[in-house]
Amino acid sequence: MRISVVHVPKSRKRTFFKTIGMIFGVIIIIWAIIFIFPVSERPEKPFFEKDRPLVIAHQGGEHLAPSNTIEAFQQAVDMGVDALEFDIHMTSDGHLVAIHDNTVDRTTDGTGRVNDLTLEEIKSLDAGHYFQNLHGEYNYRGMGVTIPTVIELFETFPEERWVIEIKATNDPEFHLPISEKLWSLIQQYGLEDNVLIASFDQEINATFSEISDGRVAMSGGRSEITKFVIFHKLFLNSLYRPKVDAVQIPTEESIFNLKDRKLLRGAHRRGMDVHYWTINDKETMKELIDLGADGIITDRPDLLIELLEGK
Repeated sequence: MRISVVHVPKSRKRTFFKTIGMIFGVIIIIWAIIFIFPVSERPEKPFFEKDRPLVIAHQGGEHLAPSNTIEAFQQAVDMGVDALEFDIHMTSDGHLVAIHDNTVDRTTDGTGRVNDLTLEEIKSLDAGHYFQNLHGEYNYRGMGVTIPTVIELFETFPEERWVIEIKATNDPEFHLPISEKLWSLIQQYGLEDNVLIASFDQEINATFSEISDGRVAMSGGRSEITKFVIFHKLFLNSLYRPKVDAVQIPTEESIFNLKDRKLLRGAHRRGMDVHYWTINDKETMKELIDLGADGIITDRPDLLIELLEGK
């Protein structure tokens, strides 16, 4: 049996390797365009002006006073925080109130959904009933602590910076009215430069951004943040075009470690701040500060301030 050998002409070999070389060359050029060429950045909003990482008191400092209350915010202001974070829902009669949950059950002595209660009913509840301080004492129970309206907060603390989370309630029909009402109040009190609007629901963020014509700082919702992180992890971060001014993230999410200096650098190149939540121990706070975090959202603003001031 004879085996015939097919000889490939040298010219064909040269053509093949030349083609392969051209393909790799194109890949390298695309890579260079993605990673070397500058990307468009969003201009920084006044909210983010700072000389240190922002100390953002989560719900006013939930471990130190009843969450989302005047008492908590006053304590945080007296402490010297940089921004106050709170959550909003709308009552059945159209008032915006500061409360985290869809219901009043967990944080007051009452029951029911916020959307189903009037402001008068909301105001009759004890918002200090549930709270235990660091020593396990119910030191705010029966002390007249109530759920505040957004108007009360803006009037009581007119100079403060606010991170305002619009909650994704079970009733999507509330999203537009909440956004419209909130924007009206922000304009009424001249706080356009003092607020950062956030929601886990990117559609709510997009709605508010459209209503406000991009005049206030916006944080990314879950889908927007996921897009940014995945682009980064796949080394395609330069293809990401930001639609928001900040990303507020945990230190890890699913399989992703988000305590990542490269992720921070990628966000900064696009004009976005990075805030981490909810960090309540000094060790992690210091690690994030050393990485270059722009802000830390915490229930213990006292610890973060001590760390930043070297105490």
